[in-house]
Amino acid sequence: MGSNMDQHVRKVWCSVIEFCNISLSFERPARTNSWFRNCGRVILSAVAVLLIVAGVALSQQIHIQTIDNMPAFPKPYQMRDWKRVAIGYDSLVFNPNLRGTFLPLVLSSLGSVNYPQDPAFGLYTAVGPTANTGTAEAINCIPAVVGASLVGIDKTNQFGYDWVKMCEQWFNGVNGQEIYKNGFNDMTNDDFWYETMPNVFFYELNYLYGTQSPFDSQFVSVANRFLSAVRAMGGSTAPWQTPNINHQGFDFGKMIPFDSQWHEPEAAGAIGWILYNAYTVTGNPQYRVGAELSMEALNNFPANPAYELQLSYGAYTAARMNAELGTDYDVQKIVNWLFSTSTERPWGTIVGSWGGYDVSGLVGE
Repeated sequence: MGSNMDQHVRKVWCSVIEFCNISLSFERPARTNSWFRNCGRVILSAVAVLLIVAGVALSQQIHIQTIDNMPAFPKPYQMRDWKRVAIGYDSLVFNPNLRGTFLPLVLSSLGSVNYPQDPAFGLYTAVGPTANTGTAEAINCIPAVVGASLVGIDKTNQFGYDWVKMCEQWFNGVNGQEIYKNGFNDMTNDDFWYETMPNVFFYELNYLYGTQSPFDSQFVSVANRFLSAVRAMGGSTAPWQTPNINHQGFDFGKMIPFDSQWHEPEAAGAIGWILYNAYTVTGNPQYRVGAELSMEALNNFPANPAYELQLSYGAYTAARMNAELGTDYDVQKIVNWLFSTSTERPWGTIVGSWGGYDVSGLVGE
């Protein structure tokens, strides 16, 4: 017992050290000063929480079986300089002046759809001789802008472009869906994570560059549409009834769920994340209720709902709402779902070594 606890405490302290090293190395973009001042407070609070967890680990350790099976310290160990990686990636994929095989990797003159007066951009989803030169996936492009911003790059003025402003084009207004989609005029509805994740990434971008227009109106529109989706899937307060989010996707054109081959019930976590963030920004209690309905649907799901990445946002939201609202979602169960084999897809988190290298923690298809 004592040996296991010592390992857990050591893991927490390693997390504190890595968190401090990464957080304190961030630089702030000129346009995001206020956010980074707030971020400093968040960093200090997060470090304080980690220190408290380390101090009480002997009496309050929550076990995640998969992590318990991992080595306390991988061998060989090398901490990659992720800030350097992010800066290098950004300078490679966003530089329109690079020349060479398959270069440049950014498409900086795509036709505009939703805001014809403004330019649009795209990044190759794949690189090679058969790559689609017209590709522009929101799940690739918006996180690239967010990630670069987090390491101090001002994406509103780089290489002569305002990449932040150009992200507005993924808001599908021209087709009446009024949310962010994976394409500029995207009428697909057969995969929940293509409906939720572009909006998660947009909310992250809005958090960093909230003064950009038309982000303010888009932010509210996204919240309203997902709240309507929760209700369309059966969510109700009179009587209280959680929505059935055990579907493959959702058609925001017809406002009905879509089913065909598989299910993605983990979408409840991403929807809960969107609506709770909408509530914290606007103060609109309807968004809080929508978040609670979604999170209860996730919390009460009878089996592991993991499909790809939406569940991780549900785990975070469950913990945050428990702390801030006093809800009682089973965070331990949801977090253990993240590290276990799913009923929706036969994959999970790897524990073990390949070729003499510890690879515990990798997740893949």
